Amino acid sequence: MHSIKIQLSDEPELSGVCWALLQAFTENSRVLRHCSGGGNQTQTQNNFGDHQLESDIQCEVNINKELEKCGFVSHSANEESPQMKQLCEGGRYIVTFDPLDGSSIIGTNFTVGTIAGIWKSDDSLLIGKRGRDLISACCCLYGSRTTVIIYNQREDKVQEYTLFDSDKQGHWELTKENIKIKQKGNIFSPGNLRSIINHNAYREVLEYYFHNGYTLRYTGGMAPDICQIFLKEIGVFSLFGDDKNPCKLRYLYECAPLAFLIEKADGKSFNGQSSILDTVINGYEQKSEIAVGSAEDIEFFIQIWKKHGLLKF
Repeated sequence: MHSIKIQLSDEPELSGVCWALLQAFTENSRVLRHCSGGGNQTQTQNNFGDHQLESDIQCEVNINKELEKCGFVSHSANEESPQMKQLCEGGRYIVTFDPLDGSSIIGTNFTVGTIAGIWKSDDSLLIGKRGRDLISACCCLYGSRTTVIIYNQREDKVQEYTLFDSDKQGHWELTKENIKIKQKGNIFSPGNLRSIINHNAYREVLEYYFHNGYTLRYTGGMAPDICQIFLKEIGVFSLFGDDKNPCKLRYLYECAPLAFLIEKADGKSFNGQSSILDTVINGYEQKSEIAVGSAEDIEFFIQIWKKHGLLKF
């Protein structure tokens, strides 16, 4: 573990956007540490019908404030406000984010997180783009430590940084220099288990895991459950749905940024048809199914989907 001057891109403006996010995460860490149970539930709901906590709203405000201050972000959109918000005319980047992933488990003092993706800005405002058009992404975890998994474009590496002295000014130190996910693991985190009553392919995959020595590691929070893959460098996270229990994960704010990080770390992703990064963006409330993690484990999903005739290609 060592301190460095954080240089995440050779492009100064992109580095500025990444630094703005780190500044926001520092402030979010302070807010959450002193906000018992995530704060009071507000009288509002977001566009997806989820009740908002005070901490959801404050984290959103902190992130947009820092992005606007840096001057390099033309627009942002997030899970709490899923429409493009103009921040800085002429900014070269768009940031999409989930300000507080896991707010439903924050009251139990489980780890929660922020997920963000950085895109080039143009007149399309991402409509018609694909996940592969992402240029960087990160996921910050607020728990017993505050850490961030982030793509270092300058070095083409996925890295972990840890926040120290957050009660003061705070500084980030590199704690994992080059994350590479092994081809096969033995841990799994399955979401939306209610769907396996009717989803035969998903049930077959999970039954294989249960009967072949895989270890269940699942908190109910997407950010911590996927970030354990980076830290252990093995494993798989999955969430698929059926007609009665559809998938509720948001593409722009959750699935695309995390799939980007997984694939940059030599893992794979799958949305039931292809890599998650091949999805065409058709709106700001778009949802997605997901499996991400060790490449051979994701390939097993694909083979089972083929067996059940679920792949369209």
